[in-house]
Amino acid sequence: MRKRVAIALLLLIVPAGAAGQEDDKEKKVINVDFTVGWGGCYRPMEWTPVLIGITTPFKKPLDCTIRISAAQNDLNRLEISRREVLMPGKPKEIPLVTKLAYAVDQCGVTIYNRDTGFFWARSYELWTGPTQNNPLKEVTHKDILIGVSGRQGFGIMQLPRATRSRTDAGEAGKVFVKYKFGRVLPSDWTGYASLDLLVLYDPDWTQLTRHQCRAVTQYVTNGGRLMLVLGSRPLPENHPLALLLPFKIGPPREGELSYRTLRQWGCRLSDRSGKKVTCWSLDGAKSAAGWKTYTRDLATPLRAWGPAGFGQVEVVAFDPAAIGGRQDRNVAQFWVEQIGALSGPRQIQQSNDPQDTGDHWRFPISPGQLGSNAMMEYLYALEQLRPIHIGWVVLVLAGLAVLIGPVDYLVLKKLGRLPLTWVTASLFIAIFSVGAYYGVQYLRGGALQARVISVLDGVAGTRAGWATTYAGIFSPRSDDYQLTGLDRSQWWSGMAPTQGDHIYHFREQLGSRGLYCAQHIDGGNLPSSVPINIWSMQCLASEAPLEKMPLRAEVRYDQAKRQYVIDVENLIEAPIQGGYLLLHNSRHVPLGPVPGKSRREFRGSTQRWDSWESYVQRVLRHDETAALEATRWKNRTPFAAAGTRRRTEGIFEYLKNGAAVVCAEYDRAPVPFDVANRRCIFQHTQLARLVVFPETRK
Repeated sequence: MRKRVAIALLLLIVPAGAAGQEDDKEKKVINVDFTVGWGGCYRPMEWTPVLIGITTPFKKPLDCTIRISAAQNDLNRLEISRREVLMPGKPKEIPLVTKLAYAVDQCGVTIYNRDTGFFWARSYELWTGPTQNNPLKEVTHKDILIGVSGRQGFGIMQLPRATRSRTDAGEAGKVFVKYKFGRVLPSDWTGYASLDLLVLYDPDWTQLTRHQCRAVTQYVTNGGRLMLVLGSRPLPENHPLALLLPFKIGPPREGELSYRTLRQWGCRLSDRSGKKVTCWSLDGAKSAAGWKTYTRDLATPLRAWGPAGFGQVEVVAFDPAAIGGRQDRNVAQFWVEQIGALSGPRQIQQSNDPQDTGDHWRFPISPGQLGSNAMMEYLYALEQLRPIHIGWVVLVLAGLAVLIGPVDYLVLKKLGRLPLTWVTASLFIAIFSVGAYYGVQYLRGGALQARVISVLDGVAGTRAGWATTYAGIFSPRSDDYQLTGLDRSQWWSGMAPTQGDHIYHFREQLGSRGLYCAQHIDGGNLPSSVPINIWSMQCLASEAPLEKMPLRAEVRYDQAKRQYVIDVENLIEAPIQGGYLLLHNSRHVPLGPVPGKSRREFRGSTQRWDSWESYVQRVLRHDETAALEATRWKNRTPFAAAGTRRRTEGIFEYLKNGAAVVCAEYDRAPVPFDVANRRCIFQHTQLARLVVFPETRK
């Protein structure tokens, strides 16, 4: 007996020891570093950068696939893969981008090669509970997240200790400032999407890669905000970031800042004299459309700021660290003044009060997510997704009860076969189950169909165009679908509605809907597999740069007749069924239809206009039935949804500066994707917004 026990214990110990040896061998074979967000900060359910550093001691290159998988929201799990070649003994940093849910517990990382059988996998803990010791720190819509690269001078990293944020609605939030070295800056614009401001503080411009420059440019034109702090390194004239500026940066000049100015900025100097600084010339910004300059004590501008696409760019013409003196949290006023020019829905304010720790038990829903909820009301408003009327359920159950009760009893009694009731009852239940399945299939099954809303935004006279597509695909059966006709620059992700105004950390993360995407170095996240369960809908979102707008427009104001004259040219075959000219001060001019490949002129006086936010609130309040409200405002709610909201904020900035926006709704426009090897019924609504500059305005 003792011998058998000893043999059993030996059999248990040997596999454990072998597994430990395999783990030790695996650790020696490959070294993987995993970082998420900007210094651990991320915005839940929004694009977040992920950096994976890999070092292999192999003697030959390893052609492998890197895969990361994590919950994007309560319903979707986003799995992203990318193919890379790892050189022997050389560390490689692989920048990826994903979306993470609030209080996401884990993120899995897998490295494998199917040909050689190489496999490495690990799950990284991201959330351990509602404490401040989590590897990730959530950033709400009330907070300001600033990314910094280059130098860290003049107390910019001390801003969280001396400032607070405040929204237009009066909500107070925190300020986060996180640093990244230039070599690990994201190579895709989605890596910057969670930032409120990107500060490039006198970096080595020549060390920024082509992919990084393109990513920053796309981030700005899609509604991002960028601050360029010029120092000892000149920004080359032909640099990709210099092309964001409508003027050229001239040679440096020397000027003197007064002691009063330095004191207002919080500089602590040893004497009461001013300071001489060297400023790069920004004189060309004075004549640039929409751009403003600030000179303070000097004859040359200290800074200039203005629009770039749907975003904003600011150029600080000197290195503030050259002022000298103590540079700590006391100089926060300087940065508050600079950042204030780029403030959007959140403003930064100086505050000596320590920032609170925040509420780690729940996460407030952002306005963009509320807009997405209102838009998804329309996507889900399908007849097949509505609950079956209770009358059908009562009728089926009553029929089954009558059949297996008195009918079955009376018939079998008359035949003298009452013992067979267990056979007939089981048979009736099976028949009713099959009948119920095919009955529901007939009532709610239907065909494969998709509701699609696409928003195209552009600025007249520029190449700043963007397209966002929201799609809800309904499947009459459980299947795995592939999308075709996709552009390599598109970024796809899943969407799911949220309930209430907050997400609580203790809710159950189902992650039952998977979305499998392939990410490539040229900038794109394309779905390779979209599994959809029977009688359910999978909602997807896609964002991508737009090469060309489908319309052109010219606007002028007729002062004699006090009317606006709008000349609209439709450049595609699909007709424009209607639209409006949007102006500042909540005014608009209705527009009529325009046939495909044609041009029409409209005249009209301004009328009262309700903001896009009001349509979102109407849908969320459910003034009438949800389906009716969602269908009625389907052409307005997408403008306030995540993916287009930042461009909407940029449009409002244009309106404040005298621009106008031509909004058009297309009928029967081509769908930007298709379902492979399936016949799909599409309901497509295409909306276009073009920022124009009136020739003459009152």
